[in-house]
Formats: sequence, C-alpha cells, structure tokens
Amino acid sequence: MKISKSRLVLLAVFTAAFLFFALQIRILPGTSQRGSWPKGFELLDVLMQLVKNDYLEERDPVQTAEGAYRGLVNSLDPLSSYLDKTLTARYNARTGQDMSPGLIIYKRYGAFPQVVGVVTGSPAEKAGCKLGDLVSAIGHRSTLSMSMTEVNILLGGPDESPVAVKMIRGNETFEHSLPRARLFARPWTFTQAQGRPPVLSVHDFTPSLTAQIRKEVLPAIKSRKKPFVVDLRDCAGGDLDEARLFINLFLRAPAVGSFAKRNGLKETVACPAEAALAGVSTAVWISPATMGPSELVAGALQEIGKIKLVGLPTAGVVAETNRFMLKDESSILLVSGVFSLPSGRSLWGQGLNPDAALTARDLSDKAFFDKTLPLLAKL
Repeated sequence: MKISKSRLVLLAVFTAAFLFFALQIRILPGTSQRGSWPKGFELLDVLMQLVKNDYLEERDPVQTAEGAYRGLVNSLDPLSSYLDKTLTARYNARTGQDMSPGLIIYKRYGAFPQVVGVVTGSPAEKAGCKLGDLVSAIGHRSTLSMSMTEVNILLGGPDESPVAVKMIRGNETFEHSLPRARLFARPWTFTQAQGRPPVLSVHDFTPSLTAQIRKEVLPAIKSRKKPFVVDLRDCAGGDLDEARLFINLFLRAPAVGSFAKRNGLKETVACPAEAALAGVSTAVWISPATMGPSELVAGALQEIGKIKLVGLPTAGVVAETNRFMLKDESSILLVSGVFSLPSGRSLWGQGLNPDAALTARDLSDKAFFDKTLPLLAKL
C-alpha cells in the first residue's frame, strides 16, 4: 500500500512527540515509570500501523500533531499545558492587569472546567453564573481537551470585549456573552464593619501585595489589637514568592514547607523576617477557589501558625512550573515542583480541609462569620 508523504510526516512528528513527553512524564515525585518500556513501544507501533493503514481519510498533519501535543501534555496534571503559537502570544502579553468576566474555574483533563468561584459584582455574577456550572465551550471551541491554563487565557483579555461561553447546569445549557472587566482596583480589600472583625480580602498574590499591606493595613490591625479575618475564598492566582512574604507577616520560621523537585531534590520555603502580626488572633476563609499561592498561605498558617481555616476544602494545586519555548513559537508549561508542609503533608492533589466546615448550601458572609466568631472568641 502506498503511503502519502503527509502521512509519513504525521507519523514522524507523532513518534517524536510521544518519545519526548514519555520521558518528561517522570519529572515529578510520584510519577514513576508506569509499566515497562517495551509495552509502551508496542502500543505506539500499533497506533502507527492503524493510522497508516486503516484511518478513513488523510488529515492535516500539523493540526493532528498539535492535537497529539495538547493531549500528551494536558493530561499530565491540572497545571501542565501545551500552548500553540496563538495562545503562547496571549500568555506572553499578559500584564497582571488583564480583565476577566469573573469566573474562577478548576479543570482536570478530559472533564469540563467547573466554576468554583464567581466574583461578587462581576459580569459573570450579573449573568447568573453559579458555583458548580460547567463551561463546555469558549468562543465556540469545546473545552474538554483544554488545560486549565488555556481556559484561563481564553477567558481573560486586555480589554472589555465579551467572551462567548456555553455552560451546563444539570440538564440545562446556557449561552452567555460575558463582558470582561477589571474586577478590583488593587489586589486586596480591607473592610471594617461595625460589630464584626475586620476582613482583609486577598484577590491575587501579585508582586508588591505584602508591601502595600504593611504600609496601609498593618497600622489599623495592630492599633485595634483585636481579631481579624484573612479572606482567601476567591484567590486563585499570583506569585509563590509573594505568598511566602505574606506568610512572614504572621509567623517566622526557617521552613514553612518545601517544593519537591526531580531526583529527590527539595527547595525549602523560609520566612526568616520578624512577623509583624505574630500573636494577633486570626482566622482564614477558604473555598475551592482558593488555589495555588493562596493554598500555600492557608496551609502554612494552619499547620505552623495554628490559625483556624473556615470554609470548604481546596483543590490542591500548589506547584512550581517551568515554561519552555519551542521553535515554532508554541510553548510547553510543565510542573517542576510540588509543595509539602513541614509535617510531610503534600498539598498537591490533596488540598486543605477547614477546621470549621461549611456546606455548599450557604456560603454567604454571614455563614462564614457565624462559623468564625466562636473560633476567634477562644483565642
């Protein structure tokens, strides 16, 4: 049987991609070799023969290869991602001030992204989006094989132009054109309501966050000498080093945890400076939208600072990532280290459990305060 040139190119590209990512899959602790190599090569040989001899029609080899790349990388874990040339350009163009419709999502490969947070007052909230909704398409593209990074890139943008999303809730399907908006004037909000403890809400662990809080919030907290709340419920992004600086406001420790790297290496996360808020009675609010740097903060404060967590369990996506540019201007984002607390408890894939749990039926501020006030009264 004669084999076309394009099919030969496709097979060569797919083979190279398979070998590259099969080697990379052992980058993390706990991802040891699955089965023997000969078995893997036998499977690859079967796939090659089927594509060569039995597939119905000839396909664009470049498009098919990109699908293979995406599947190989996106299936590794929630944070690893293959970004094509267009998505890489959008990733590079991000400024930290991008606009968003206000959806916070969590996604595993092969499942639709699930809404785990809806920012109060956002376009998504005004459109009626709710916790638990599934995002089945963005811009008329299915999200099923997308990575969480890809979904977030497509939802965000530099301006207020709307993004088309299709959503599933139970047996119903909804289509929205959600405007993007600048959700917060700055990455934190400090509120003081009469009769309640003040609340420091962190929206994003952007660089300089801790310096701003030291200057503008610490004087008010220290002068009151009363309990207060750190709200991390809808904090799903930011910088891991900024999270470390934030932890250092509350506690001083030679190690608040470590990132486990390849080949058994560990990178300690230390908070060596004096803790300005040490001894101040504090509670932390968490939810499934508490992800990444905010989980690192909540976990360290719970385990080392003995600060109580109130809310719902978190997702468990505390990890370092490295990005690799490819010759065709696409890129690969790979997890390179996963976080564990000093006790050895890993937050990767496990997340945090609250000390005082709420149910998904009532996640209002009142419900959180009702759970929090008895805890603070004991401190």
